[in-house]
Amino acid sequence: MDNQQEIFPIVDEEGKVIGSATRGECHCGSKLLHPVVHLHVFNSKGEVYLQRRPEWKDIQPGKWDTAVGGHIDYGETPEMALRREVREELGITDFVPEFIDKYVFESKRERELVYVHRTIYDGEIRPSAEELDGGRFWTMQEIREAIGKDILTPNFESEFKRCFRKELGMKYARELVRTALFFDIDGTLVSFKTHEIPPSTIFALTQAKANGHKVFIATGRPPLIITNLGAIEHLIDGYVTINGALCFVGDKEIRCRNIPKDDVQTVVQDAQEKSYGLIVIGEKDVAVLDPKGEVDSVFRGELAVENLNMAKPLDLVLSQRILQLTAFFSADYESELMKRIPSCTSGRWHPAFTDITAKGADKGEGIKAMAEHLGLDTQNTIAFGDGGNDTSMIKAAGIGVAMGNALESLKEVADYTTTSVDDDGVLNALRHFNLI
Repeated sequence: MDNQQEIFPIVDEEGKVIGSATRGECHCGSKLLHPVVHLHVFNSKGEVYLQRRPEWKDIQPGKWDTAVGGHIDYGETPEMALRREVREELGITDFVPEFIDKYVFESKRERELVYVHRTIYDGEIRPSAEELDGGRFWTMQEIREAIGKDILTPNFESEFKRCFRKELGMKYARELVRTALFFDIDGTLVSFKTHEIPPSTIFALTQAKANGHKVFIATGRPPLIITNLGAIEHLIDGYVTINGALCFVGDKEIRCRNIPKDDVQTVVQDAQEKSYGLIVIGEKDVAVLDPKGEVDSVFRGELAVENLNMAKPLDLVLSQRILQLTAFFSADYESELMKRIPSCTSGRWHPAFTDITAKGADKGEGIKAMAEHLGLDTQNTIAFGDGGNDTSMIKAAGIGVAMGNALESLKEVADYTTTSVDDDGVLNALRHFNLI
């Protein structure tokens, strides 16, 4: 049995140690963030080694998992923990690790800061009889066929797709049958040049619906200002709005994440003191602070946003749950302010402003919530976007598609880059994946 009294370090999302707790405390749903190391072992054939978790494990017993995975002990560095875990679990001492990624994984029981590594190894592997129930190399085809069938751990599935999508290959995408499609609005469905949905996109979505696929919106806009989708409104199955803070299907609320009141007050007071534009988005209404006219200039002038004239008094909106704060300041000042509101995250998709939401409220989490509501695995989702606030959903979806006009940083994490919104981007992508 795992030692429930073993001491783990508690860290922030950058990996800085801020405390300690027992294994039992970390795995009881407390969501205390603790660090772990993972090593994916490939052989020269391109196969990947998976271990089988023993039935006595307190998390995911009997499932196939990453070759090596283990907690970082209090006082250890990730490098020290990786060497120790690889030696203990697989009996390997001579290997060259390559750092791949660092990310936060969250389940119903725990939150982990995962340090992901890979290595290519053709030597002898001696899986620990005490810690593992054996292991073997799997082909990419075997992994593709096992995904979503309760054979592999959810952690392995999501991490492998996140870090090694090229190894899985685009064949995986073409095998999707019933797919949920999630589309950003501005720059993805709607042209920045014409402020309209291109005819080719309307045609493509109509065909996708006819073929049995679901169509969802995933936007930073609150419902009040989603006014430019009339041409496809009859095709839409649900909405991920306010960067994932509010998700709904028809009249049914699927997910709602509000910003803590103290953080709301911090930003509102800061905007008033420094005289920058701020849109305060409540669960029902919206308030606008626009002392310099920058909100009107960008939203009405550049983005053709309607309905901001329906904004309500600030005091009225502040009496509601606040789901997003759209602040008009530079990226440099953004990093400074975010330190003062630790319960929030920021998603910038326009140089003039950023969207501030509660941590855990992003488009990626919105897609996961919507997929769970529909009874779909996220592997059967495809996300389309162009801006910085689309990054989380591009990573979370089974397949992430960047528009040709997308930020370069988004293209780097996407599985596929299509043409621009004005050059039949949605149509070309859906054809590429054989969905129409």
